[in-house]
Amino acid sequence: MKRYLYLCIQIIMITLIHSPAIGSERWGTGALMVVVERESSSVVVVDSLKHEILGRIADLGLLHHATVSFSHDARYAFLVSRDGWLNKLDLLTLKRVAQVRVGDSAIGLAVTQDNRFVAVSNYKPPVVKIVDAETLALVHTISADKEAEGKKVTSRTVGMVDAPGNLLIFSLMDADGIWVVDANKNDFPVVKKFWDIGRMPYDALLTPDGRYYIAGLYHSPHLAMLDTWKLDQIKKISLNDPLKKTPKMGVRKVPHLEGWAMGNSLLFTPVVGEERLTVYKFGDWELIKSVPLAGIPVFAMSGPDGRHIWVNFSGANNRFIQVIDALTLEVVKTLEIGDKVFHMGFTPKG
Repeated sequence: MKRYLYLCIQIIMITLIHSPAIGSERWGTGALMVVVERESSSVVVVDSLKHEILGRIADLGLLHHATVSFSHDARYAFLVSRDGWLNKLDLLTLKRVAQVRVGDSAIGLAVTQDNRFVAVSNYKPPVVKIVDAETLALVHTISADKEAEGKKVTSRTVGMVDAPGNLLIFSLMDADGIWVVDANKNDFPVVKKFWDIGRMPYDALLTPDGRYYIAGLYHSPHLAMLDTWKLDQIKKISLNDPLKKTPKMGVRKVPHLEGWAMGNSLLFTPVVGEERLTVYKFGDWELIKSVPLAGIPVFAMSGPDGRHIWVNFSGANNRFIQVIDALTLEVVKTLEIGDKVFHMGFTPKG
């Protein structure tokens, strides 16, 4: 009996030694929001259910165009600063656990679908850097260039996404191309290169089902779409609306497609330099309507239920947000938020 009691005590002591301290993980990550404080080079982590700030993580680099992505278990946030610092943030301890310089001017990132790597697209240098998601150690560099009239043309890289099949897809801003990378292989080969997609891709999105990669073009009146199931050709989707002519205006801030807008089986796309969204039927990409807006759109984002599309603007009307009903395709509300609206985000259930 004494021997049995002694053995039980040993087991309990070993369990206590190897178990995490009670209360060391004080929250789950499913309802957290990460908010960038660009002027102070920090982020705050917010509990979206209690509407409380849980903490702040500082010294993250120049955050004027910071991009955040998350590990697939939602434990870590990966944030890349505009001046090229990639930060790994622990959302349970609210500490930065790793930091590495991946460029001089970074613009986007994606975590591979196997959760092993983080890919960062850069303006300068014109490369994609791929790092180990655990340590942030550099594992591969992809130079973005093409031969044109006997000369090498280097290109800024944009529109980085992780696609099904553990692929990475990005666009070449100065070379009018889309490249597909196989992240299953140790040398990260570029398995597909598509050229002449349209002039100057500036951003891209992946549809919620992961099938279609769609790039916006700064100087062409269409979108460039790649079917990731086939990887065979680029389909050009016209932005022209024969029933609505709107004037082109100066663009102070390029629209973004990473904040994709899908609702009611429709795609809502901001038009560069025009005060409208184009609306397409998902799948056959038929133009349904142009929705007139109060300004030049930057982000068009759908709420979690897909019922409403929220749009912010550049220029004189950048203090407003307009809300579009995905069923009626009409603006149903205009909100004056503050001096400037830069980004929008939703709590998990909206």
